Amino acid sequence: MGFLQQDTNNIILDAVLTNEGRKRLAANDGSFRVVAFSLGDDEVDYGVIERFGRAVGREKIEKNTPVFEALTNGNLESRSRLVTVSDPNLIALATYELSATSLSFSNIISSNLSTETLTVKMKGASNQDIPQEIQDSVLVISVDRRYMSIPGQVPFQSVDNVDYYNVVGQTSSNQSIFSVNLRPKQLLDSDFTTFGSNTDKTTISTFVRSQGRQSGITKDVTVTLNKNS
Repeated sequence: MGFLQQDTNNIILDAVLTNEGRKRLAANDGSFRVVAFSLGDDEVDYGVIERFGRAVGREKIEKNTPVFEALTNGNLESRSRLVTVSDPNLIALATYELSATSLSFSNIISSNLSTETLTVKMKGASNQDIPQEIQDSVLVISVDRRYMSIPGQVPFQSVDNVDYYNVVGQTSSNQSIFSVNLRPKQLLDSDFTTFGSNTDKTTISTFVRSQGRQSGITKDVTVTLNKNS
């Protein structure tokens, strides 16, 4: 969904169904019901407020910020969701910590492939409790299905060569911990010839994305696939 504000000061609501919404509507069995919605501010550059102050910065954002066109891919439509937190004394949001910012796998043309465990930890700011409204108990992991998978799990959605998995974590009042097992897929010499780096046809670079179901926090891990050991 997008709000398109024209020079005439009219606000045009551009709403489209996501791919999942179209699927449910096409089923024609009564399963398509809108029970909730979320808003996002992906387009907003808050650095404008830092440069021009709150009053002038807000005016510049309202008048000059272009609005993205509505997308049918629900996973891309709203990357930075707005949240409502009931705690009036909250001074900082929670953060994500990764056990590694990059992973590397070797000998990808072999059938004996290793598995790496990525740990994602959600922590409250300054060890404060995480507000319930934004505490994640489920993490969405997205991987390029051509190169990676999560062994023992079935993706809940596959779009444009990207598989999306739900990973359930262990939660307490001030943290949530998720463990994700990642395994590369066995590739061929031709895969490295086609998808390898421009300067090195023995490596393929991809990434794994972690996004909280409630918070919307996103973290990426770079993955390098090496043809040889």
